[in-house]
Amino acid sequence: MFLSIDFEDFNHDLKIKFGGGEDLSLKTNALWEKYYLIDKFLSKNSTNSGRYITFFCTAILAEKAPDLIEKISKDGHEIACHYYHHDIMENQPISKVEQTLSAAKSLLEDVSQTEVVGFRAPYFKINKINPEQYLVVERLFHYDSSYFCGSKDALFKFKSEMGLTNLRLFPVFAKDLANTNFKLGGSFLKFFPLWYSVLFARKAEEIGFTPHIYLHPYEFGPSDEFRVSREAMNELGLSVLRSVYWEYRQSQWLTLRNKSTIRKLECLLKNYELQGRLRDNLDRVLI
Repeated sequence: MFLSIDFEDFNHDLKIKFGGGEDLSLKTNALWEKYYLIDKFLSKNSTNSGRYITFFCTAILAEKAPDLIEKISKDGHEIACHYYHHDIMENQPISKVEQTLSAAKSLLEDVSQTEVVGFRAPYFKINKINPEQYLVVERLFHYDSSYFCGSKDALFKFKSEMGLTNLRLFPVFAKDLANTNFKLGGSFLKFFPLWYSVLFARKAEEIGFTPHIYLHPYEFGPSDEFRVSREAMNELGLSVLRSVYWEYRQSQWLTLRNKSTIRKLECLLKNYELQGRLRDNLDRVLI
């Protein structure tokens, strides 16, 4: 089983979404605490190379908290790219995508002092119809983990349609139910009972995928320290109604059933062994 972390600052990213500008501070202490919690979990529940995993990091963390990115890398984990900011690249012009990816990759490499070979788009939202964005990813990286699907045929067809020849794909298993892509990981892991993740891991194996769970630092236990307060939202110009909506909506990511994440992972790892960093497993991907 693969475990990867989309390592990002929820508070900073949500303020950017609200139009807060790019000079906002990070919740650095909270990020450090979550990293230590994740690393401690890995040390306790895995052995050998399996205890080192891949962290898909936004480059804004390398810019504003370089010591944290350097620490993750020096501890033996893989630093991969999760764009510069946690914004949606799907509909951005190709010139902006190429410039942003290049800048993010360069900064993450400088800070981590390692080559960055992997990429995952924020929200998994990369243009999957026009191949331009994926071809830029192929030029810059060795592998991508932005694609989710429920069959090998879909994976092979997608790579062919994108015209990819060298880029390796680490898919996340997903099933389309009622126009929603249910995935193995993220909010789906914590919201649903353990049997959901067990079932999806088994289904992934049945079609020849190594089960791949993705999570975020704020999903490891209650994470109110990342919450954007109503006062902060008002200062950013949100209406009262919108501020109230987002005050409660944040619970979906920061508190609702977050206590179950570690317990469910521990149960899954009784049946699966972590396979380590994605960069060390390129021979395990199907294409």
